[in-house]
Amino acid sequence: MDDRALILSCGGSPEPLIYCIKEYEPDFIYFLCSYNSKGIAEDIVNELSIPEDKYSLKMVKNHESLDESFAKSREIIKELQKNYSQVHIDFTGGTKPLVSGLVLAAIGEKCTYTYVGSIDEKARDKKGLGIVKSGFEKIKEQKDPYDVYAVMEFEKGMEFFDKYQFSAAKTNFIEASKKLESNNLREIAKLYIRIVHIYDKWDKFDNLTDEHKTLNNELSLILNDICNSLNLKNNLNHSFISQIKNNIEFLKLKISKRGKIKPSDAPYYLPDLLNNSLRRIEEGKYDDAVARLYRSIELIAQVKLTDKKIINVHVLESNKQFKIDRRELNSVPNVNFGKLFNIHEYKNSQSSKDKTFKVGLKSSYRILDCLGSSFAKEYLEDEDIGKNLDSRNASILAHGLKTINKKTADNLYNQVFKYAKKAFPELEKYMEMSKFPKFSTD
Repeated sequence: MDDRALILSCGGSPEPLIYCIKEYEPDFIYFLCSYNSKGIAEDIVNELSIPEDKYSLKMVKNHESLDESFAKSREIIKELQKNYSQVHIDFTGGTKPLVSGLVLAAIGEKCTYTYVGSIDEKARDKKGLGIVKSGFEKIKEQKDPYDVYAVMEFEKGMEFFDKYQFSAAKTNFIEASKKLESNNLREIAKLYIRIVHIYDKWDKFDNLTDEHKTLNNELSLILNDICNSLNLKNNLNHSFISQIKNNIEFLKLKISKRGKIKPSDAPYYLPDLLNNSLRRIEEGKYDDAVARLYRSIELIAQVKLTDKKIINVHVLESNKQFKIDRRELNSVPNVNFGKLFNIHEYKNSQSSKDKTFKVGLKSSYRILDCLGSSFAKEYLEDEDIGKNLDSRNASILAHGLKTINKKTADNLYNQVFKYAKKAFPELEKYMEMSKFPKFSTD
C-alpha cells in the first residue's frame, strides 16, 4: 500500500494548489473539479510534470450542487482508502458547495485537512479579504471537528445506551474521552461512563457496584454532580435527570442498607423484573423476555407467601431464597390441610429434619389456594397463561429447542401484568419509577 494521497478541490487559482502539492509531496493526487476548473487541474499537471499514473480527475457536473459534490467526494475517498494509508484533503479552491461537499464527505473518515491561507492579512488583495498573493501562501493545518469533539462516539454511545447495549455504549464513551481536548466535554464523557456502569449493573440484577456501593447511593452521587455543574446540567435533557431522581427513589425502596435483602424489599423486585422483560422485548430478545416473565409470575406468588409470614426470613436474608417455613405454615389459621397434603413438596417435608422446604411455581400458587387466596385460585384455573408458560419450557433457554416469537412474548407479558397488578395495585406507579432514562427525547 502506497503512503499518501492528496485530494484537491479546484477553483480558479492554480497557485495555492501548486504550493500545497510541493509542500505535501503526495504519492497520488485526485483533483475534484467542475468543468470550469478542469483546465486549472490540467495546467497544474503540466506545470509540475505529474505522471499520468500519479493523478486522476473527478468531474462534478454542477459545481453549485452540495449533493453532487458530496457524492463525488465520497467516491474519491473510498477509492483512495483502498490503496493509501493516508488521505489528505486540501479545500482551498473551488465553489462553496464544492468545498463543503468535500469536507462533509471526509468527516469521520480519518482524513487530515489543510487550507492554503496567507502569512498575514497584507498577503491578500482587496484589503485582506481577497485571494492570497503568490509567494505569500501558508499551509494551515485543520482538524476534523467530528474527531475533536468525538461527535460519532457520543452519538453512538447514547444510541447504544438507549437500546440497552451498555457494553458498546461504555466503549464509545471511553473512546470519546481519549480524543477530547475540551475539559467540559471530558467531564460529560466521564459522567456518561459512570451512568452506563450503573444501568448495566442494574440491568443484570446487581444491587451493588464493583466498589460495593448500592446503586441508589451511586446514582445519588451522580445526580449531585449533575446539579452542581452547569455544564453537565445543560447537556442532559430534563426528562433524563428527572428519571434518575425517580430511579433513586425506587432503588431506595428495593435495596436495603449495604445491599442486603429484607422481606419488605421483595415486592419491588416485581416491577423491576417486568421492566427488564419489556427491555428484552424491545431488543427483540423474546426468549430472554419470556424467561423473565416466567420468573415474574413465580415471584408474585413468593411475595404473597412472604406477606402471609410463611417464608423463612433468615433464609431469605442470608441466602436470598424463598423457602417455606413448615412450622409457620402449619400454624396458619383455617389452612386447608386436605389440599395441602396433595402438594408433594409439603408432604415430603413432613419427614424431613429441615424446617424449611422449597416449592416450584405451581405449588406456590397451590399453597396460596390452601390459604384461601382467590387470586391464586384464579391463576390455577387460567388455562391460557398455562399454555403460554409452557412455551417457556419448550424454548431453547429452558428445556427444548424452540424459539419464541414476539406475539407469544407480548401475550405472556399482558397476562403476567394482569396478575401482577391484581396482586399489587400500585404496580404501574413503581414500573414508571424504575424505567431506565433515555438520551433521546423521541
